Amino acid sequence: MIYILSCSIMKVFTIAGWSGSGKTTLITKLIMYFKQKNKKVIAVKNTPHKYYLEPESADTFKFLEAGADEVCLVAKKQLMQMRQISEKENVITTLESQYADCDFLLLEGLHQANIPLIEVINSNKNITPKFPVKKLCAVVSNNPIANELPNFNHGDIKEIANFMEVYDG
Repeated sequence: MIYILSCSIMKVFTIAGWSGSGKTTLITKLIMYFKQKNKKVIAVKNTPHKYYLEPESADTFKFLEAGADEVCLVAKKQLMQMRQISEKENVITTLESQYADCDFLLLEGLHQANIPLIEVINSNKNITPKFPVKKLCAVVSNNPIANELPNFNHGDIKEIANFMEVYDG
C-alpha cells in the first residue's frame, strides 16, 4: 500500500511467516539498511497476547488497568507508547495516521488484505508458505517457492529493500 501525504510517500508492508522463519531478523536488517539511506522507519510487532510495558507491579501496568487511554514510558532517549484500542478499531488506519511522515511502516505479522505481504520461509523448518501464494507480493526463502513471485534469499537485504522502494502493488 502506498500513501502520498504532504509530498512524501509512505510504503507499508507486512512481513509474515511461520514462527522461527526469520521475520524479526529480516525486519531488523531492513531497518538498518533504510536508516543508512536516511529513511524514517516505523516497525510494529503484532502479538496475539496481552502485553504491558512493565511488570504487573509497575506503574504503567497500573495506569492501563485503571483505564488510561494511553500510557507512555520515558527512558533515556526513548519514548514508548501504549494505547488502548477497541476490538473494532482499525489498527492500520491508526498507525498510518500517527506515522504519516515515515517512509516505511513495517508490520511484523499484522496482516490486512490491502497491504503488500512478504512471506519469510525458513526452508529448514517449513517448506510451504503460511499464506496462499496469490496473497503474497514476494517471498524470502533460500529455496524459491513460486515462479510468479519475486523470490529473495535471506541475505538479499539490498535487493529486498530496492523491491520495496519501487513496489507499487
